[in-house]
Amino acid sequence: MRRALLLLACLPLLLTCRGRETRGPAPVILISIDTLRSDHLPAYGYRAIATPALDAFRRDAILYERAYSHVPLTLPSHATIFTGLLPAQHGIRDNTGFRLRVPASALLAAKMKQRGYATGAAVSAYVLRAETGIAQGFDTFDDEIDRGAADQSLGAVQRPGPKTIAAAQSWLGAHGSTPFFYFLHLYEPHAPYDAPEPYRSRAAKPYDAEIEYTDALLGGFFAFLKERGLYDRALIVVLSDHGEGLGDHDEDEHGIFLYREALQVPLLVKLPSSARGGTVIHTPAGLADVASIVLSGNPDVPSRPIYSETYYPRFHFGWSDLHSLIDGDEHYIDAPRAELYDLARDPAERTNVLGERRRSYARLRELMLPHKHDAEAPAAIDAEEARKLAALGYIGSAAPAAGPLPDPKDRTATFRDLREAFRLYRAGDDTAALARFDRILETNPGMIDVWDVRSKILFRMGRTAEAIAAGKEALRRSPTSTHLAVDLGNALLLAGETDDAERHAQLAVKSDPARAHELLARIALIRNDLATAEREAQRAVAAPGDSNPALYTLARVAQKQGRPADVLRVTDELLARLRRTNGRPLRGLHALRGDALARLGDAPAAETAFREELRLYPADPEAYRGLIVLLASEGRPAEADAAIRTFAAAAPTRQTYEVIAQTLDVLGDHEGARYWRRR
Repeated sequence: MRRALLLLACLPLLLTCRGRETRGPAPVILISIDTLRSDHLPAYGYRAIATPALDAFRRDAILYERAYSHVPLTLPSHATIFTGLLPAQHGIRDNTGFRLRVPASALLAAKMKQRGYATGAAVSAYVLRAETGIAQGFDTFDDEIDRGAADQSLGAVQRPGPKTIAAAQSWLGAHGSTPFFYFLHLYEPHAPYDAPEPYRSRAAKPYDAEIEYTDALLGGFFAFLKERGLYDRALIVVLSDHGEGLGDHDEDEHGIFLYREALQVPLLVKLPSSARGGTVIHTPAGLADVASIVLSGNPDVPSRPIYSETYYPRFHFGWSDLHSLIDGDEHYIDAPRAELYDLARDPAERTNVLGERRRSYARLRELMLPHKHDAEAPAAIDAEEARKLAALGYIGSAAPAAGPLPDPKDRTATFRDLREAFRLYRAGDDTAALARFDRILETNPGMIDVWDVRSKILFRMGRTAEAIAAGKEALRRSPTSTHLAVDLGNALLLAGETDDAERHAQLAVKSDPARAHELLARIALIRNDLATAEREAQRAVAAPGDSNPALYTLARVAQKQGRPADVLRVTDELLARLRRTNGRPLRGLHALRGDALARLGDAPAAETAFREELRLYPADPEAYRGLIVLLASEGRPAEADAAIRTFAAAAPTRQTYEVIAQTLDVLGDHEGARYWRRR
């Protein structure tokens, strides 16, 4: 005990101690394993899988027997971890539509930086990107994650764990000799559960396979720390931001409910030299305690009730928000039909004992009141945005919900319908998916996300007018969700309604600047206003967010301006970024690069670029146009003719034949052009 107290006194966050064990300020490493239930770890008694790395770490660490998340969503939970504040205090109540409303100095990284620490981070989820404000205080915040397909949910956009760990090890290799604070975020246990072999076959449940795979990744990371002499000296925290439903209470994933499976998380703290290693803290802890543990070096937490909330069902489905309070073994859930569970006797929370414990119910409801603060609507708009929305007919047109909102637990059948609808959507069965989503909207018209995906399905089906109407209905029902305006603007642009597309893009220049300015750049490009297109594309590149589409648009502007060297520079930069993030090149990117190479006189490289575009997108007209012209200009008419016929076979449409005819006209083969136009 005396040795442990001495080590605590020497923690770097209190003062610098120089002795045989600590050797100066200790490194601090915070590891977050997203979506990890504590009751699926052997360290917490689970026996279905093996996690040797975490088991070894547990022997060196203090285990918190009962640790809880304050919100079962990635971004708001991490905001709590970094600030020590509940969501109502730091301002983030959902994964989208909110930003931190506390000063940068309030975040853990900023406080560590003030104490002389280098600060770095690498994250694996798009929802933790720097533009949310979560990166404040970090010298380096590596969030280079490809945004993925336009119809991919934000929760599914992630970077593989090995790449994130490689980024972390690169940073640590450069800063390991100085005091540092590092945040490593892994996303593998999050859905979709797709662990590689041998983990996939070894575990009975796909979720458990992800945990075993994550454990192997951590084993390699811990080995790296030990090789460099960092592990023993460091204060290392391993935790999760929230749990996972896994079908308990009819929730597969997380966000809707506040039952124990979504809230209880692992929390392990290894002090320098493994002081107090292998011990257990029985006092319930909340993730809001983590910042204090790191800053003070004291792993003990005060005994108090743990408050949690979720506004996800309200913002996304039009159902009631939920609030909960855990006090000892009692768990009170404030819902339209309130619930109370005895966690000691009923850890699975199957029996609501509220009726027989009225005094406990009244006491816990009273204790909760100071914590309950209603959430503003996401992406609250200012007066200027309100005027723009009103001009387009969106303000005041949606009737407020009458009466109390539905209790999420009364809508579990809708969960199943949604799962099936999204399965059909991902499988490309648009007709069946649309029918399923329409049935859901009949009884749940407040589901903004469903209106949005309905718009995407209709557009994919070629029913453009209906797609635009559905997108406008989503924005009408949630005028403050101006991020919807960009998707709607893209649909309007593709429908040829450039003026209306521009007005909708302007709605989102504050809430979603990267995508809004990129859309404005494309609108200007269509109008052949190259100066405006370049200016808007540059604004999009400079804005926080995904700048890949803006770089592509910037390259297209340079092409129109006759600057092939700049086209090549920008496309090469974009391809290098996509290689780093495992991103799929945008349609037309290699064709654009091929055109620049051809104009610069590098015919072999141009041909390679055109053929790479066709490998990725076999019916891309610009790639065929460029390849045909290149082959003909090099005196290879037979190959050019073969390319024409391959193109015609790949996409036998009027548009294809017209592209071929136009290309032949450019080459002077007017007879051939007439032949293809007759087709």
